[in-house]
Amino acid sequence: MNGREYSRRGNAQKYESRNPLQRFLIWHFHRLVGDVVEDLEPRSILDVGCGEGFTIERLLGMNGRFPLQGVDYDWPALLEASAKEPGVFFQMGDILRLPYASDSFELVLCLEVLEHLAEPTLAVEELGRVSAGHCLISVPNEPFFMLSNFLRGKNVRAWGNDPEHLQRWTAARFLRMLSEHFRVERVMYPFPWVLALCRR
Repeated sequence: MNGREYSRRGNAQKYESRNPLQRFLIWHFHRLVGDVVEDLEPRSILDVGCGEGFTIERLLGMNGRFPLQGVDYDWPALLEASAKEPGVFFQMGDILRLPYASDSFELVLCLEVLEHLAEPTLAVEELGRVSAGHCLISVPNEPFFMLSNFLRGKNVRAWGNDPEHLQRWTAARFLRMLSEHFRVERVMYPFPWVLALCRR
């Protein structure tokens, strides 16, 4: 069983959009992620659900010394990621059974992944298992994500709901779930997402 089900085309459309507002929102999101990573100065970083490597590409553009690896279950997406960043090690794996020993990485990223999962709690447990320190996790912040989609004419018939999202969290409900597994140290709200820095 794959932990994540999503459309590679939809993921690429999000990051490759020419809409100036969407491009700004994604830039701001990645800027916050980069600031957190620089503050932590981890010696090893794993991007879980890295897809086509858009986040890794942007992080390396900010700081080429970030010690990044990526894992995803989608082999064609990993090929695209490797073409973008040939110096980064990418590996195929399922978020529910990550191919790493416990405590393998000082920082584990899981950005815009959990909302695609039927069993997000199991994934959160697995993120904690491979982390030797921190996890940085984000999901769409509902209902703001849905509202932003609707106002820009996306998924209008579904009132802005993304059909690929199996989970829809308010920030409060998301943070409650995380707090069952981690100590939540910092919460950020880069519209329309919620981003949480957690420690085991």
